[in-house]
Amino acid sequence: MEPELLQPGDSASKPHRYDLIIIGGGPAGLTAAVYASLLRMRAFLITTNIGGQTVEGAKIENYMGYEFISGEALIASFQDQLLQHHYLDHRIAEVTTVRPLEDHFLVADKEGGQYEASALIIATGMRRRFLEVPGEERLQRRGVFYQHLEEGALVTGLQVAVVGGGNSALQGAIELSVLCPRVYVVSLEEWTADAAMQEEVKARGNIVALKGHAVTEICGEKRVARVKVKCLETGNERHLSVKGVFIEIGWRPFADVVSSLVDLNGQGEIQIRPDCSTSCPGIFAAGDVTNAFGKRVIIATGEGAKSALSAHEYLIKIGPRKVKI
Repeated sequence: MEPELLQPGDSASKPHRYDLIIIGGGPAGLTAAVYASLLRMRAFLITTNIGGQTVEGAKIENYMGYEFISGEALIASFQDQLLQHHYLDHRIAEVTTVRPLEDHFLVADKEGGQYEASALIIATGMRRRFLEVPGEERLQRRGVFYQHLEEGALVTGLQVAVVGGGNSALQGAIELSVLCPRVYVVSLEEWTADAAMQEEVKARGNIVALKGHAVTEICGEKRVARVKVKCLETGNERHLSVKGVFIEIGWRPFADVVSSLVDLNGQGEIQIRPDCSTSCPGIFAAGDVTNAFGKRVIIATGEGAKSALSAHEYLIKIGPRKVKI
């Protein structure tokens, strides 16, 4: 029988002991898990989901070996490699606390599971940012969306707005322009998306750019009916008659479980050294949750491999249970 993915099982009252615990199941965490298996470490992977934000990517370009591939397909290949060739203990659960003990760490999850290890890799990635304007929360799934790939079919033939100016926002605008007669792209500043993507957006005749504008309210009774936007230069407000709002304003680093244990920078990213070590001995970090340059899947996978190699060296140096936290 082939291995199955992430069977929760019963929560144990006594902590499970490992050399290494990897928290997070995106590209960095999955790659770290594969390398931990290759290095014959007693490792454990715990994550709320497989793939993180990568699975939402409609198309990832120039990942080595592929001209382009969907985020879902790429993560499926990572998952297959982990399960079929480099299997290790793993669990779908939300980590609630990371507590340093005298010479190791105690990790607890929301379902009551407890796990101990001498080293940790934090690869928790990022969490979505919200507009936090009137109407956003109330009209979620009723015209307010965060995934254009899955929700685009719901607005076919209708005018929509995309909020944001990065790669995800412009990619969403391009795809929605095939389904919708008009697509507004509302952004606070100039676009930051790749130049090629910006050119493609400009070539579409039904995409309207509203740079230097802020969404101040999403209006509608039972469903989205219009969006109020404000020009930041003049202060003038206007209403856009749209039936869907796709919010793509980026992500924030999700370092909450270790924020009191490691140094963070001004953006909330975990500060790491070149070997992925942090300010706390025994805690390593990789991927988008860190201050490593470049938020790209290919960079996250490299950082994941590096973090596992560094954790392995660290464990060899300290020997069994000899580090003071």
